[in-house]
Amino acid sequence: MVDRTELQNKARLVESHRQHLEELQRRMDQIVSVINEHQVTEEVLSRLISMEEAGESKAHVSIGAGVTLHYQHNTSTKGTAMIDLGSGIFGERNWQEVIDILAKRRDEFTDLQETLLKQASSIEEKLGQLAKEFNEAAEKLQAPESQNPPQPLAQPQSSDEANKSTPKQRRRGSMFGSKLTLDD
Repeated sequence: MVDRTELQNKARLVESHRQHLEELQRRMDQIVSVINEHQVTEEVLSRLISMEEAGESKAHVSIGAGVTLHYQHNTSTKGTAMIDLGSGIFGERNWQEVIDILAKRRDEFTDLQETLLKQASSIEEKLGQLAKEFNEAAEKLQAPESQNPPQPLAQPQSSDEANKSTPKQRRRGSMFGSKLTLDD
């Protein structure tokens, strides 16, 4: 026999797992966005390297608010970029080194994404199991109630008595004082 408290606990567990799964999904979406950003940056830098080798490194760089700068690289030196090396420390590295750093970071994010996918899969499995247990418990709780309808406490009333006991508006504070009546 399942009681209501146990059923409520199962419902809370299901809800908790569902919220955890939603949070993991949000994190995975953010990671996918970061991975995509890294891929685009690597592609841009690779293109600049190939243009540099051909002697024609030019680009338009957006600096925000709809403003772009025309960029032309001097072919006598390798192109460099500022990159966050970690802990808010930026360093100037040549484009190939930046691509290598970004590729390493992208791989780390991909590993993290795979870990989160495994966690999400595990939570989905557990959530399915908990939902099944909840539904079974709810059916067990409802089954005894529907098989044994509650017995009336009083004897059946005659039709005259039934008409008298139909719901009427209750009067508060009767003219006979504050004593309770049978209608109350």
